[in-house]
Amino acid sequence: MLSNKHTLSIVLFLSFVFFSCGGKNQNSQTLLNQPDFNNPGVVLQQAKNILGNDVKFAYKGLFDADTAIEISAGTEIDGPKNSGIRFTLLKQVNNQLISVFQTPLLNGSFRECLVKKIKFPMFNYELVYYNSQSFYLGSGGGEVFSYIINFKEQKIYYAHFISVPDRPVSLYLSPNIDIPEIKNFFIGNFKRDFSTFKIIDKDVTLKY
Repeated sequence: MLSNKHTLSIVLFLSFVFFSCGGKNQNSQTLLNQPDFNNPGVVLQQAKNILGNDVKFAYKGLFDADTAIEISAGTEIDGPKNSGIRFTLLKQVNNQLISVFQTPLLNGSFRECLVKKIKFPMFNYELVYYNSQSFYLGSGGGEVFSYIINFKEQKIYYAHFISVPDRPVSLYLSPNIDIPEIKNFFIGNFKRDFSTFKIIDKDVTLKY
């Protein structure tokens, strides 16, 4: 009887060890299968898996003060009827990335542009800054499109610089810019590249 009890104890103990080890291996495998969101190439591919191959950039960041994995991505459309750029916020929910906010199609291109994450002291999260730089500028002038995307508040702050013959060099700022630091940021950036310009209260659409 003692021998049987001893044998039963050993079987139960081994079963427990086997089950515990199996559980640990399974959890480790699950973790290993999670995308490495600290790898920029992986972040870009994850965004393309959801939004398609038109994705031109994708950054992991803290875009709405949430602890979930968040990715800001930019897509560009260049078609005969519609062309422009769009910004999308992806968030990981129940181990799946989903689109939680997307801007309308905006004027601009991701070719030869500047796009980066940006942080202002009044926010506890990051925003996305875009500037088309010299892409729409030539020897005869042109225009520069600039945006700051606030994903948390779903706001698009917009600045449009215009420099064409027979018109004063000017800068339009969207009326929803209600934060002085953002307004000063736009103005300061353009003053570094262009010595003088006039701020206008009505946007201009150039004909090409």
